[in-house]
Amino acid sequence: MSGTSPAAGMPAEGIDEARATPPRRVLHVYRRFHPDYTGDGIYFTRLIPLIARHGVANEVLAFETDPGEGPAGTIHKGIPVHYLSRTHGAATRTNLMRWLIRHGRRYDVIHLHSHIDRTFLTYGLARLFGRQVLFSCTLDDSPPQLIAQYRPRYRRLVRALLATINRFVVISPYLLRRALETVPPGRLRFIPQGGILQDDPSSPEERARLRGRLGAGQDDLVLLNVGSISRRKNVLWLVEALALIPDPGVRLVVVGPVLEADYAAEIEAAIRRHGLAERVVLTGFEERPEPFYRAADAFVFSSVSEGFGNVYVEAMAHRLPIITRFLPGITDFIIQHGTTGFLVDTPAQFGAAVGALRADPALGARMGAAGRRFAERNLELGRVARAYAALYRDAPDPAGDGDGFPDFRIRFTRDLAAGPAAIGLAEIDTPTDWPPLLQVVIDTEAAFEWDKGTYTDIGQVAPTRALEARFEVFRRHGVLPALVVDYPVATREESAGIIRRLAAEGCEVGVHLHPWSAPPMVEPKDDWHSFSGNLGPDLERIKLAALTEAVARLLGRPPSLFKAGRYGLSPDTVAALGALGFAIDLSICPGYDYTAMGGPDFSRFTARPGWFAGSRPILSLPTTAGHVGWLSGHAAALDRLARSAAGRALRFERLAARANALYPLRLSPEGTTLAEMRDLTRRLLGRGLRVFTLTLHSPTLAPGNTPYTRTEADLVALLERIDRYLAFFRDELGGQFTTPSALHARLSALRPPGSARPDA
Repeated sequence: MSGTSPAAGMPAEGIDEARATPPRRVLHVYRRFHPDYTGDGIYFTRLIPLIARHGVANEVLAFETDPGEGPAGTIHKGIPVHYLSRTHGAATRTNLMRWLIRHGRRYDVIHLHSHIDRTFLTYGLARLFGRQVLFSCTLDDSPPQLIAQYRPRYRRLVRALLATINRFVVISPYLLRRALETVPPGRLRFIPQGGILQDDPSSPEERARLRGRLGAGQDDLVLLNVGSISRRKNVLWLVEALALIPDPGVRLVVVGPVLEADYAAEIEAAIRRHGLAERVVLTGFEERPEPFYRAADAFVFSSVSEGFGNVYVEAMAHRLPIITRFLPGITDFIIQHGTTGFLVDTPAQFGAAVGALRADPALGARMGAAGRRFAERNLELGRVARAYAALYRDAPDPAGDGDGFPDFRIRFTRDLAAGPAAIGLAEIDTPTDWPPLLQVVIDTEAAFEWDKGTYTDIGQVAPTRALEARFEVFRRHGVLPALVVDYPVATREESAGIIRRLAAEGCEVGVHLHPWSAPPMVEPKDDWHSFSGNLGPDLERIKLAALTEAVARLLGRPPSLFKAGRYGLSPDTVAALGALGFAIDLSICPGYDYTAMGGPDFSRFTARPGWFAGSRPILSLPTTAGHVGWLSGHAAALDRLARSAAGRALRFERLAARANALYPLRLSPEGTTLAEMRDLTRRLLGRGLRVFTLTLHSPTLAPGNTPYTRTEADLVALLERIDRYLAFFRDELGGQFTTPSALHARLSALRPPGSARPDA
């Protein structure tokens, strides 16, 4: 890396900084600190000397660890380590406070690497001394998880006591996401784990000798796993997946200590049961795993829980392609599926990934090189050290100035709570002399059991036949609905034929991204991941590209309309739309808040159309929605009240909805009466809105698929609402029916001279 010392991973300006300013003294507090063999101990004894080069003096306090006889303090690789047990005996909160009273004023920063005081008294004491208190979240210790450790009656108090911690450090996007549930963004700092990215010194002859020790020949494919033998690391899954690969040249090497003897016995029994004794090597603990990385062809990982996973960095450093089971908020941000490795969820997907590497050895080399480049940009240990030094000096986050972690711009659907500007959207007013314009958008998707969750979606497209059968209600009024289709509908011939026929009639067809049904399907089928904007940007874009390609095959041309499933938009989604050439987005649902499920909050959005900024501007045509009720005229002020601390405590939003005073309503025949649809339309028309969107789901047109039409009578009533609403819009309001592309052309003409053309 340019400007970096090969020996230390340290830029020259960091050394100058250390000489020019007095050192910042930092005490790192660990519950257990074993610098020779625990992951934390080894990692931080590598990292701390690099931090020290930036003018930071580091010491360690071990809260529980008692290494035996010896002095209270020792020096380990130049780092002073203090053992509380040598000074005050047992590891208690009282003894910790005594130690801090005696020594705490020597430090500027107290960095807690574990939660060692359930009362927060010692943290408050450090703050009383005027010291910064930092807390590292590394696995199951994000602020919400800390709060959950306490009895329910204490949790509100604990939430308040978290204020004794100045700032939280999170090491993965997953932990950042969890921390944001209770901590404002300004008190969080994302700093990933890193590694020393040395060049591989081994020769081909040495590699061959290493492989020979493992019983692997030159043409074999050696899969390496590094980690403990424990249920959390889930090594048994790798053995079972290997058993489904008949190729005897595919071998698995597992490097790591046995932490759970009974689990190791299960693994050994599976190896015998499947006849894999010649193909699986369990090496046990190895002080230096580097030779095994040099001997391997790919790195494989199946852990069920990680804070970050340093082994990923080690694999990238050794230019190995990675095959890993999906770890939410980790692998989707650091593994680029198809570029640096493969994300998998099932043994069949694992086998397919192994088969791809087996069939094309050059693919593994390309992936390994791409992974190394990613690590150099984001995970080099010197870069991580600079971030910590800036944190200790309370300096600006280097990740925000282009010199931090350039591929980690972590954004979720929750970012939309800040309003349209968070996604680069400028809402616009349309001329009030325009007639009311109505487009109809049908989410054309596979049916599943809504009340049970997305895991019940198995691609059931038969209800799409009902869309064609009930289409007469739209033909009668000359309406051409836009059909946004999900992956099963686009790829099953039964449904694809129906879409082609309706497209031939003039219906515009776009994509409807349901991440749980678009390949690669590797993430959990839960609420959080059902909003595509919560996936890492690479995984979301790959899914969107796969769906876009499927719809392009169906239509014979690229689609230009997009709608996120469950309205799951994020800033990364908008960037992906621009890269893939979309012209219109239909994803915004004004006034609705889906944060309880992990989705976006559209409370600050309106039903007005708008333009997303970019070299190719994208038109936003929101779902028509707004607040109704007898206090709807004061919606903006009441929304601010609902978001205030007092409003949240009083549950104002829920109370207002129950009193029919203020609640959001979508323009849809689903779950809405004809009177409500008319009332909402008149209210928004009176406020100047001229572009309206009526939405519904295709499975609703067949009874029994959605809550809106449980019976045939429900369906008859819904079709009547559609029919009467369309007549109302045209005859009573003097409205006109339109399509997304027609609106795009009409709204493009309003753009000021000199602005980028939408079709540029």
